[in-house]
Amino acid sequence: MLATILHMKARIFIFSLIIACLLPLQGIFAETDDRGFDLDEGFDPNIILTDNDVFSMDGMTYSRMVSFLRSKGTLADYRTTDLEGTERTAGEIIWQIANMYQINPKYLIALLQKEQSLVEDPAPSERQFDWAMGFGVCDSCSKDDPAISDFKGFANQVYYAARQMREKYYMRLLTNGETRSGYAVGRTVEIDGIPVTPANYATAALYTYTPHIHGNQNLWRIWRSWFSKKFTNGSVVKGLPSGQIYWIRYGIKRPFASLAVAMTLVDVTKAMEVSDSDLATYGEGDVIKFPNYALLRDSSGKIWLLADSERRHIVNMETFKKFGFNMDEVEDVEDYELIPYEIAEKITIESMYPQGRLIQVEGLRAVWYAEGGMKRLLEHPALLSLYFPGQRPQQITQDTLDELDLADPYLIHDGELVKTPDAPTVYVIEEGRKRPIPSGDVFEEMGWKWSSIETVPENFLEAYEEGAPILLDAEPVTLTMAAE
Repeated sequence: MLATILHMKARIFIFSLIIACLLPLQGIFAETDDRGFDLDEGFDPNIILTDNDVFSMDGMTYSRMVSFLRSKGTLADYRTTDLEGTERTAGEIIWQIANMYQINPKYLIALLQKEQSLVEDPAPSERQFDWAMGFGVCDSCSKDDPAISDFKGFANQVYYAARQMREKYYMRLLTNGETRSGYAVGRTVEIDGIPVTPANYATAALYTYTPHIHGNQNLWRIWRSWFSKKFTNGSVVKGLPSGQIYWIRYGIKRPFASLAVAMTLVDVTKAMEVSDSDLATYGEGDVIKFPNYALLRDSSGKIWLLADSERRHIVNMETFKKFGFNMDEVEDVEDYELIPYEIAEKITIESMYPQGRLIQVEGLRAVWYAEGGMKRLLEHPALLSLYFPGQRPQQITQDTLDELDLADPYLIHDGELVKTPDAPTVYVIEEGRKRPIPSGDVFEEMGWKWSSIETVPENFLEAYEEGAPILLDAEPVTLTMAAE
């Protein structure tokens, strides 16, 4: 068996080289279905799962997989013989075969649930284990047919299902461009009376394994229920393989129109890289088309200044010129493009700091962030290095500071990863609270980058109330717009 595994790993290495040369850049093109088929919101029959969802071992660690299975039912500790006849747990068998064929263990356990409900069934029968993956059993076949007896048994079922996906379907797609059943990336075929165009290798392979939309929709539902991540408010995520960058705000994903726009609002170097399927449960909000502090002119000729999620009307040209705005920077837009932005206080000749500015009373240490007639205290110098590197506060008088209304102190931004110098715990900031991330497995599976962690002084972080820990299987936290 060891020789077989080593042989397979060598073959997988060769496959990887082929993939690097042949794998095209693939986008996701969802369409609205008006053909009478009952599609769940977010389900696109052209892309069931991504290639990484099926053909990557980065899905989860062994300990995480066992913990997940135990949280759902009894499968993790079910004992049977492996391919060599040695008694092992089902968890050990799944992990061994996942590594042998470099198949995502998430996919294997989702398939076990789709085919025989083995993950969540509290008392599965031996027959369910014998045909765990539905491999070798066609719609009209009998499971008692001697011709398919070689496929019988839990280990055999997992082995043949993984082998079929990697060696038969995936390799044929890479070398011949299609599976034996004729499914191919970019080729439209009719399935259940509906034109379907697989957008990636995984989808073409999944239709080859299960040539029905309904069965694959069930797989997608299971995946979405179990593995679609619940991102904290303010998270910046990059979907893979689409490459689209989103800003998660109050349960909605808002795409940035371009990298240049994103860079004016968030730190794109800290974007979490996640599978596009992880984002399937999020409704898509309006595209963020304009950079922060953009100047936009509507159909009536009004000029607006954008500031984060708000727009402020510049009341006249005298005011426009006072603040050093330039007409060359003004962009004409359709009225509907301004709808996503809340109307805020007008900018008049008396307005102060419409574009935001660090200020400091001469001779005093306190630094403030002023914007739109409001002042926010920066309670710790760490905020300066985090969000205003290289910026020097404008020196003002106490009378000028007193003219500004007092707002809540300036906080660490939502989605920021922070820790203190002498403690290992990493937190993510959400709604003014620090939420602990309980383990490295959770950190990596969520898609965070270790390089994104900011170290801040202990006395600074202590001021933040501790929130609920980040749990991979937890329901999303319900947030209210009033909290913004």
